[in-house]
Amino acid sequence: MVRKSSAAALGGALLALAAVAAFDAVRYHHAAPAPSVQALSRPLGEFQVDPSWVLSGKPVFKGVETLRSPDGRVVSGLWACEGPTTFEWQFSHDETVHLLEGHVEVEYLGRRFSIRPGDTATFHAGTRAVWHVREYAKKAYTLHQPHWLVRAWRKVTGLHE
Repeated sequence: MVRKSSAAALGGALLALAAVAAFDAVRYHHAAPAPSVQALSRPLGEFQVDPSWVLSGKPVFKGVETLRSPDGRVVSGLWACEGPTTFEWQFSHDETVHLLEGHVEVEYLGRRFSIRPGDTATFHAGTRAVWHVREYAKKAYTLHQPHWLVRAWRKVTGLHE
C-alpha cells in the first residue's frame, strides 16, 4: 500500500512539474523577442549614476539594453564611459563584461587587474568594484540575477568577499 501511495505522490509531483514547465515554455514563447529579419540600430543613451559612486572626474555614462529575458532574470546590453574618471560600481546582479574598446583598471575583492579589448571579467551580485577609466571604455555586458540560495551560499562560504 505504501508503494502505491508513494508512486501516486511521485507521479502527481512529476505531473505538476510538467505543467509548470509547460506554462513557463508558453509564457517564454509569447514574451520572447521575434527572430531578427534585419539589423536594428540601438544607440547608446546617457544615464546618471548615484553621484556618491564617482570618486574623481566627470564621467559620461552611456548604455543601451539589447535583450531582456521574458522572466527578467537575464539582461544584455552595451555600456560606455568617457573619462578620465574613477568610480565605484555596485553590482546588483551577477555581471559578465566583455571589453570592446578602451582600457580599465579594476580594484575588486582585494585585487587589482586590467581589462583590455577582448578581455572578459565576471562580478558577483552584492559586490563593489572601483573602476579607473583613463579615456574611454565600451563593454558588452550580461546581467543575471542569481537565485537567493546562491547569494546565501556565497555569503556563508565567503566566495566573493
